Amino acid sequence: MSSERSCPQCGSPVASTGRFCPNCGNRLSEPPQIPLPSETPPAPSSSIASAQTGRWRWIIMAVALLALVVIGSRAFLIQLFRSPEAAPPSVATVLTPSPARTTTFVLQKASATAIGGIIGQPTPLGAAALAQIAQAQTAQALTEIAPTQTAAALDAEVSTLFAHARQVFYDEFVDNRNAWFTGEFQEIELDLIEDGVFKVLWTGRGTSYELYELSSFTDFMSEVDCQIFRGGENGSCGLIFAEQRNVGFYKFEFFIDYYRLSAITTEGEPVVLAEGDPRRLARISEQNRLRVIRQGDRIRLFVNGALAADLRDTTFGAGRVGVSTACYREEGGVEVHFDNFGIWSLPTGS
Repeated sequence: MSSERSCPQCGSPVASTGRFCPNCGNRLSEPPQIPLPSETPPAPSSSIASAQTGRWRWIIMAVALLALVVIGSRAFLIQLFRSPEAAPPSVATVLTPSPARTTTFVLQKASATAIGGIIGQPTPLGAAALAQIAQAQTAQALTEIAPTQTAAALDAEVSTLFAHARQVFYDEFVDNRNAWFTGEFQEIELDLIEDGVFKVLWTGRGTSYELYELSSFTDFMSEVDCQIFRGGENGSCGLIFAEQRNVGFYKFEFFIDYYRLSAITTEGEPVVLAEGDPRRLARISEQNRLRVIRQGDRIRLFVNGALAADLRDTTFGAGRVGVSTACYREEGGVEVHFDNFGIWSLPTGS
């Protein structure tokens, strides 16, 4: 049985267990079950007329198959050479991919203590990106969750880190005192601060981020409560860190059934450094607390206080910290809520 299937949107080959198409980013459904062929062979024909009928049947089937191949090839070429959307005047940085990739735009939002951007067409990272991990020269990630460290010992370590940390920023979103961007952005995103939360509503496909811009951090802890209020598997929320303009950033992205840490650069393909299924840790239809602890080249990810990944990577150094959202559905329909966003600076070498 083949270990691949085809993307229904662009026709590219996709691993049978892949969640996303590596070519166009389409989120795939569960692979269909292929029925077993009948074990009973057709009865042999005993007449010349029957043989001629069978011969015409095969000719008709061959013509139909050829027509399908022609139609499929045309659809594939249309998808391959489809012109990207024109960049709006406020584009700060344009990442230029190959013709078969999705064009990505990075735009700046104006605000006092927080800045942000929007990346026009998010590209989910699937089998193709995972295959690049071994080839990435800057990524030295190695998942190393220590089975000998108990949950109690980890909680004690984190409590000690908080005790020695310096709180730099904290926002409960009771109002907009920190001047986050609010309002409509690029006609597909609406940002609101109301009901004690920061709301991001998507009416199209895209991904955006908001940054605390007053400081860059190397050793730090950051937390945020996020809820994918509407949109289910088509949306995500998360934290970005080590953001450097025109260089890139790390992105800890949380779905209701999947999480990943990616190194996203302005040049080259994003690389998935860690991924997994958070459902044993997550609270469906509720807020989930995401936490990142970075100490030197060590990065730890937490979901609701439980360790999700422990790895080392040196792709990015010091940078800014912020929150991110994404909608992977062309029609939109994703709504994400943020609350209790905080950043703590850790002593160097802690």
